[in-house]
Amino acid sequence: MMFHKKTVCVLLLLLGSFGIARSQTWQAPDLQCVNVLSNGDIFLTWSNPAPDACGPFIGYVIYGSTNQSGPYIIIDTVVNQLQTTYIIADSVGTWFFFMESLYACPGYIALTSDTVDTQKPLPPVIDYVTVVSSTNTLIQFQHSASPDAFAYIIYIVIGGVNFPLDTIFANTNQYIDSINNPNVGALTYLIAAMDSCGNTGLISTVPHNTLFNYAITTNCSSSARLVWNAYNNWVGGVDHYEVFVSYNNQPTLFLLSTNDTTAVFNYSADSMCFSVLAYSDTSLFTSASNIYCLPPNPSSPVQDFYIRNVTVAGTGVIDIFYSLDAQSDLRTLKLERGNDGINFNAIAVIDVPADLSVINYYSDSTPLTNELSYYYRFEAQDSCGAKTYSTIGKSIWLDGGAYSSLVNHLEWETFFVNYGEVVNYTVFRKVLNTFDSVTTVSFVQNDYEESAAPFIDKNGTLCYLVIATDTLNFPNGIIDTVRSSSNELCIDQLVKILVPNAFAPNGVNTVFKPVLRFADNKTYLFQVYNRWGGLLFSTKNSEEGWDGFYQGRLVEQGVYAYLVQVVDNEGYNSERKGTVMLLR
Repeated sequence: MMFHKKTVCVLLLLLGSFGIARSQTWQAPDLQCVNVLSNGDIFLTWSNPAPDACGPFIGYVIYGSTNQSGPYIIIDTVVNQLQTTYIIADSVGTWFFFMESLYACPGYIALTSDTVDTQKPLPPVIDYVTVVSSTNTLIQFQHSASPDAFAYIIYIVIGGVNFPLDTIFANTNQYIDSINNPNVGALTYLIAAMDSCGNTGLISTVPHNTLFNYAITTNCSSSARLVWNAYNNWVGGVDHYEVFVSYNNQPTLFLLSTNDTTAVFNYSADSMCFSVLAYSDTSLFTSASNIYCLPPNPSSPVQDFYIRNVTVAGTGVIDIFYSLDAQSDLRTLKLERGNDGINFNAIAVIDVPADLSVINYYSDSTPLTNELSYYYRFEAQDSCGAKTYSTIGKSIWLDGGAYSSLVNHLEWETFFVNYGEVVNYTVFRKVLNTFDSVTTVSFVQNDYEESAAPFIDKNGTLCYLVIATDTLNFPNGIIDTVRSSSNELCIDQLVKILVPNAFAPNGVNTVFKPVLRFADNKTYLFQVYNRWGGLLFSTKNSEEGWDGFYQGRLVEQGVYAYLVQVVDNEGYNSERKGTVMLLR
């Protein structure tokens, strides 16, 4: 060990010509190394100062003591001015040495060398080791307490054996190990100090190790376990560990804090990367583990299994749209249907879609769309036999009818999907060939009425459908808006038959013809009989009337019977019977 120089020993005063005290100094040898040889001898090495021209050289004085504070005794005086080494035999214990130069120069002061001891430099104390990248490990330590520490030797411990890894100058307190892989196991390090003479001190006896984490998984299980080794040899130990996870290369999230060296997690259909951070008892130091990544669970149960929409695609056809996590282990898929949202029956086995990353759908061609609404859900089974059910969706059933007051009444079963919220309903009407929007009503309304009077001269059949607009907000973060259609409902207003009670073939009203309302495209029959039941006139053309002639001759004035029948598309019969007066 080396200490600072000090001025001791000889002090001579020389009065100058002016009676003023003056002094000069002799430079001491540079005592560099004090080595204890294998036989116990002490070997001193120094470098000589430049010769002083003040007077004759007397020698280099070697002082020694077994106590750093002294007292120091003269071990010997080396009279050879070129000599740079000296051996002291049979030393016991720790010795401290310094040297002076001695010349025959009265009035000069002798400067001393640094004090050097026989102790080897003390090892640094490791603060922590931590993984800083996939290939690098950082070792941070405190400087050696020995001032003659010239370099540090970094050791890696493998199988209980210390292997020197690198030697670095003592002007730093950090080292990056880029040779050993922190991803294959925990790495353990020790450090020793070395003085400028090449003396290596004792290797530190308190090794520090990195954290190495890995996962233990089981086939056909969604639960797995993360395991890591304990961080050893912090003063006060480890306060706690924190576990972090990144899903699908997204930013790292805090998962949990624990005092254990294991943690249970849900092994899902996501790729997952884990890291562990150890905190020292004082929280001054932390140590990060390697990053351990797991691919998606190859036997992951179906996840994020949502019905996205249920809509009537046509008479007797309902389309059910669904989605699920693209990494789900899907082996079989069934469609189930019910009427109350609680009890379901399987109605179809579906081929597993080739692409699970998109929204898929299935068309149910068996429902009575004009009579009922239906609840749907899917049943999925993975390769481990685990069953998972989707969310539930419900179709819209539109019903209604015609009132005698020329009013059409609509009412519908409300739309429903889990995690959805109906925004509104839009009513559409078809008079001839296309549907046009009639009105949009609040999500709390499920009926609508309108007058059919504006369509009295047109087809008596008006067709309707209702479309729900629904906003979806699923737990996995998906937000969507869908439109679900009801069945198409056609309403026939009752045919109105108006018949005059008299006509005059040779007068103003020359033709006897019923007047019809809402009769277009209906089956029509109009007949006229004489008083004996003989058929005088018959037509199926609603535009054709009776002109009073039979077999080319105008019949006699009198009362005649008639029959008018109109049958609509649903088979409902509107009929009118009576008599008419023919005037001549």
